[in-house]
Amino acid sequence: MTVLPAPSHGLRSPLFASGALAFFLLGMLPALFGVALPVWSGAFGLAEGQGGTLVALYNAGAAIAVLAGVAGVPGLSMRPASALVALGAAGLALGAAWGLLLACALVAGLGFGVLAVAINRRFLAEFGPRGPGMVALVNGIFGLGAILAPLLFLAVGSRPGPVLWITAVLAAVAMALSRPEPFRGASPGLPPLSPRLSIILLNFAAVVIEASLIGLGASALVDLGAPEAQAARLVSAFFATFVAARLGLAFVTHRLAPDLIFLLGLAGTTACLLVAAFVSPAWGLVPSGAFIGICFPAFFVWSSRLLGPDPRFGAAILAAGLTGGTLGPLALRPILGAVGVESLFWILSVFGALLTVAVAALLPRLRRLPPP
Repeated sequence: MTVLPAPSHGLRSPLFASGALAFFLLGMLPALFGVALPVWSGAFGLAEGQGGTLVALYNAGAAIAVLAGVAGVPGLSMRPASALVALGAAGLALGAAWGLLLACALVAGLGFGVLAVAINRRFLAEFGPRGPGMVALVNGIFGLGAILAPLLFLAVGSRPGPVLWITAVLAAVAMALSRPEPFRGASPGLPPLSPRLSIILLNFAAVVIEASLIGLGASALVDLGAPEAQAARLVSAFFATFVAARLGLAFVTHRLAPDLIFLLGLAGTTACLLVAAFVSPAWGLVPSGAFIGICFPAFFVWSSRLLGPDPRFGAAILAAGLTGGTLGPLALRPILGAVGVESLFWILSVFGALLTVAVAALLPRLRRLPPP
């Protein structure tokens, strides 16, 4: 039986402080990967599109950790997860060999997956009625780290190492701030099967778009002719709109239905990708951050209501998304290798249009489902 704690005290709580710092540094890592991949590709002589393997392994590590949460594995808490992120970031900072970078990306991804399970679960459960807004807020703070990372990358001479050392130190601080979990979140074993679980496929598909934009957007801009410094600034602007939308979402979740917010995010992202593909990469990429940024928090709240309070369902939602983040770059790799990374935006726009139509068609039926 799950024992829920009393609601935490909002922004003044130790949970918010440790969770916010952890998500801040986690936002730094994928954004840094996006601008660092061209540097690493040149340093290690990688073939076009090969750098996406690092992004895929990072997401694979996260997916493995979240799948452990789906199975109710005990011990998935914030403190050891922060240690994994610190270790992985430190190894990435050394940058000794491409194989080492891949291994450390996997380790850091394992830490990310555990943190994603623990923080999202605890924020939704422990903040009571404020839970949906706090989930949106902490996921918005993720974007603050994503904004800062490319700017730090430029400030240190386009070198990923110093920024990764900063990330490792922040992970150690988050580990020190974390406190033991006050309750047991789930029973061992897989959650009960339900036809409703199929909704998590929508999160899988949405995160394919998000992960591809975050991990490969900068490379696409460079291939389209943007200088690396300009691409880094545009990626920072992308994350600025990303985080602004999530932070704003924290204050409107009680007024707007989360399923409609999710649909709006998908439709807006698709429209922006069409602009990026056929009008202006910069003018399309930057505002797409706002729309893709609201998709996950809205989906997490919506699907949690459809599936019920069992924390294993929350882990399943995250597992679907992280699996999408893993398989998306891998599936795109041979396609982009054949047609060029500069084709990223129009390929994603087609996928986004199909997903938007599917969600719009499913919403009336899903709204008629009784509470779990």
